[in-house]
Amino acid sequence: MKIIILHGLFMNKVIMAPLARRLEQRGYSVDNISYPSTRADKNALFDDIDARVGEGPTVLLGHSLGGLVATEYLFERKVSVNRIPLVITLGTPHQGAQIAEDMKKVNIQRLLGSSVQFGLLPKHFEKAWPLPQKLVSIAGSLNIGARPLLDRVWRDEIEQSDGTVSINETRIPGMTEHIIVKQTHTAMVYSKDVVNLIDDMCQKYVTQQEPL
Repeated sequence: MKIIILHGLFMNKVIMAPLARRLEQRGYSVDNISYPSTRADKNALFDDIDARVGEGPTVLLGHSLGGLVATEYLFERKVSVNRIPLVITLGTPHQGAQIAEDMKKVNIQRLLGSSVQFGLLPKHFEKAWPLPQKLVSIAGSLNIGARPLLDRVWRDEIEQSDGTVSINETRIPGMTEHIIVKQTHTAMVYSKDVVNLIDDMCQKYVTQQEPL
């Protein structure tokens, strides 16, 4: 089974390398994609993912913005469930990230570049998951980072979050599973427990569904 890894905002494939290596040790064929998160050519990136998916089964694994890239790719390209049966996201704001909206308040939203094309900004409505692929959203609950500080400034209460993305933002109606781990936004990438969860989800939703 192949797993394609898509990294988050302001990150690259080097940061995702330990996760890729641990998954390879579990026997997966891993394709750790690097792309310029703030100046990505959406169509070119989706063409690249198309070429890497092959006949499948391939699992899309996205951290933060990478999860939005994965879901937006499926919304646009309508890939068959036989080729991509499962999407796993880590700390992905499926409803958009309030922290990105906060950047507009202090006039630094330009740092986001082209990343907003994948749905990073809150849309004030719930976009349901309409696709046949299974979607597993893994969220962090260790509230260490910029998010609680910004909550104190801009909001009435501090939301439970991974320090960057709130747990509520990682939910989307129609998802298959929502799992909470005690990790910060970035630490999820390096967590052995998260690797175990990814492995479990692949075995549960892909391996056991393959024909004998």
